[in-house]
Amino acid sequence: MKPSPRDLFVLALAAAMLVSAAALAPAPAQAFTPYRMLVQAVRSPERPLVFVQDRRLKMNLRKALLLAEPSTALSVSSYVAGAHAYLVGWVKDDAQRESLERAARGVAGLLSVSVYLPEKPTGDDAPDSASELGLKAKVMAALVANSSAEKTNVAVDVLGSHAVLVGVVHSTADIQSAVAAAKGTSGITGVTNFLHVPLAENTKPSRGLLLR
Repeated sequence: MKPSPRDLFVLALAAAMLVSAAALAPAPAQAFTPYRMLVQAVRSPERPLVFVQDRRLKMNLRKALLLAEPSTALSVSSYVAGAHAYLVGWVKDDAQRESLERAARGVAGLLSVSVYLPEKPTGDDAPDSASELGLKAKVMAALVANSSAEKTNVAVDVLGSHAVLVGVVHSTADIQSAVAAAKGTSGITGVTNFLHVPLAENTKPSRGLLLR
């Protein structure tokens, strides 16, 4: 049965309350602008449910990661889009990576878990945080200038000189232009692409397909 306008309003209001509650405490970067998604939610019977579900999954995912590996709270970002999870950040070794993946895969409701979790170099090869932030700003500027993807739906992480793109776009052309813009950024030596296009209604969800 199609939801009534009143049902849609209640769902949108619930989503807004979740966003407000989340804003009261520090939270990791997210792939979406909540207020923009809330506006879209009112226009579609499906979006409010997806939005609320992703917020719940996001909280459960972050809780599971912190319980498994508390020391990664600042070094690993987590994202949820359409019930698909993405983990991006530095880890100290393979054991820590496996622990994070295992914790994420144990979160009920997630359809897939994709990761970019390289071991953090040490000594002279250790990454410089200021340089990473500078490269991130350059990649984001390149996306604005040279990509057709909507920037509010794309998150950028830079680890060393490697860029990771996470988010939802409208078409494969958006993906291609975003990846090309990132690859063309001076100082970036590699790009991992976690961007995807929402699947049509009644099609099976992907199982974490990663394009490189």
